[in-house]
Amino acid sequence: MCYLLLTDETVRIFELRDARSVPDPIHPYPASLRSTPVIIDNGSHHCRVGWATDRKPRIVFRNCYAKHRKDRGKKIAAETEILVANDIMNIEAVRFQLKSPHDENVVTHFEAQETMLDYVFSHLGINTSQVDHPLILTEAFCNPNYSRQLMSELLFECYGVPSVSYCVDGLLSYHRSNPSNPDGLLINIGNCTTHVIPILNGFADPASSRRIRIGGSHLTRFLWRWLQLRFPQHLNAITLSRAEEILHRHMYIAEDYMEEVPRWSVVDHYEQHVRRIQLPFVAAPVSTVSVEQTRERRKEAARRLVELNAKKREEKLVEDEAELTRLVELEEAMEEFTPDEPEYQHALEEAQVPSLTELTKKISMLQHKIVKTRHKMMQAATAVPEEEEPKPKRVCEDVCPKIKADLEQWVEEVKQQWRDIQTRRAARRHKRQEMAKRRTAASQERMRIISQLARREKKDDNFGMRDEDWDVYKAINKEGGGSDSEEENEKLQELESALRQHSPEFLGETTASKPTSLAENYQIELSTEQIRIGELLFQPYMYGLEQGGITATVQYVLSLFDAATQERLVGNVFLTGGPSCLPGLKPRIERDLLATRPFQSHFSVTMAKDPVLDPWYGAKGCVAELLAQGLTRADYLEQGGDRINYHRYGNQYWASSIPVAPESAPDSTVPSKETTPAPEASLLSSDPALELSGDGTSN
Repeated sequence: MCYLLLTDETVRIFELRDARSVPDPIHPYPASLRSTPVIIDNGSHHCRVGWATDRKPRIVFRNCYAKHRKDRGKKIAAETEILVANDIMNIEAVRFQLKSPHDENVVTHFEAQETMLDYVFSHLGINTSQVDHPLILTEAFCNPNYSRQLMSELLFECYGVPSVSYCVDGLLSYHRSNPSNPDGLLINIGNCTTHVIPILNGFADPASSRRIRIGGSHLTRFLWRWLQLRFPQHLNAITLSRAEEILHRHMYIAEDYMEEVPRWSVVDHYEQHVRRIQLPFVAAPVSTVSVEQTRERRKEAARRLVELNAKKREEKLVEDEAELTRLVELEEAMEEFTPDEPEYQHALEEAQVPSLTELTKKISMLQHKIVKTRHKMMQAATAVPEEEEPKPKRVCEDVCPKIKADLEQWVEEVKQQWRDIQTRRAARRHKRQEMAKRRTAASQERMRIISQLARREKKDDNFGMRDEDWDVYKAINKEGGGSDSEEENEKLQELESALRQHSPEFLGETTASKPTSLAENYQIELSTEQIRIGELLFQPYMYGLEQGGITATVQYVLSLFDAATQERLVGNVFLTGGPSCLPGLKPRIERDLLATRPFQSHFSVTMAKDPVLDPWYGAKGCVAELLAQGLTRADYLEQGGDRINYHRYGNQYWASSIPVAPESAPDSTVPSKETTPAPEASLLSSDPALELSGDGTSN
């Protein structure tokens, strides 16, 4: 939920939610759930899991995990803790340690996939050695056989599932929302890819389908880097998680992008539609201590300091008196011996002096020090602490009105002085900026003077001996001839102090653009970003991808069919997938179809009721049909893990081509008839959706 803060100017300011994940509970595993199918929507962004008898998914979590090492700084081997999905309380703290089973939308990291399945089955409460439940598992459209084979091997060999039914999330969503319409054009916008799939007679046509390598994750990363570059002062505060939240709550798709962009240059339109996001910040603590309390605390601190100094003097006095007594005893003992006797030299070494004269001098200095210390202690004991009054601030005489009648004229003079100082400062600032540029007149004049001063034919280098030379130095100085002086700053403060007292509205007008509170320093503004991010789906070249957008891909896919078939497809254009929740997507598709379709042709665009959970609900609604077309353990052992049964909810099966060694022939350049595959076989062995880019050209 976004919280709307209303100020005096009714500016829309939104706060970030920064939602933290809640660990998933371990659900009970009653006997009534034995042999109940488990539905797993294994998406590349989120995974949704539940029993086929549940009303909604029991577990929804981010499809990733991180390995956290405890006691990282110790020399002993650190214990590794695996944090899966919702167990990660702060995902930004382990952002660079996250691991996902997916590479784009295809499962390739099966060690990570095993970790995620362990998490799923343990939180469903399955406590048996094997998972005796049929699985309904989603996979990528035109999933490679090798990925499906490894997934089947993991499920049958590691978990011992009785059967698994593979299906495509977009097709499940389509058939759930269109049970009586077998023809249509599916636009499935996922986390990493976007598919445009024609559906005829209830079955997808993979040979005519196309994939665009852009999805929700690309939009999030583009927005993340865009905001960091636009607001570098908030680089650390703009995280990937916050960019994702901003994307889903504040972005929309423009119906006509090129027409709406110029509107943002109009001030009224900008002020009306701009959105300000309040970043979190920690305000400085406000002191609630009164002046009397502060004064009492200062008195107490001064008293403690006096007591501490007195205690130190007493301790030092005791040490000096003991040292004096020892030296006097040594001096008296040395009078009984002659300088040649060893006792005499031993006494000098103990006193750390070279002669008796030095010892006498040391005793005299120590006595004087003791007397001085006692005198200071007596003065401190008899002194009465005086309360220090705060020094009055210096008041400039020339910023006080002399006569009440001349107040208005005096205020205008103060305002003019304030403007003159601000003008001089702005001129110096502008000159410094001009000096930094290469092709400005100020920069060229500076380089001309430097080149003249650097001429080699000069005889005597006496630059700086005259006062005029310093004017030249100011002209070539990078600072533009000087900076804001301390006297000028003091003068400006005095003028502003007088204006606050006699004309506060003047400073309010001149400083209207300055932040009036600490919170405004931690705000970012969203203007054209609101429509720019969603436009990536239609213009992927803005992201750096040389592919066609949704409109271009739809137009190309339709061109592969005759006019009658095109009418059947555009009669039911269906939108699904998480990023399809962006506002404005359906009107944009309708507008583009109206612009590209023939005159007076008819089309219909519909959206999934719940683009995020529709695949799971679609699998729940056709459990019996999916289980009948599933891959059993006997099929796996007999036909292999890549084998699937073709049905309208899943992929079509293409047998992987097995390379055959060519027979020895006199001319090896001419392939034999047995080793040359038939055109139909080579077409079926390829993966059309993965081999063709979004603009319809072969990769």
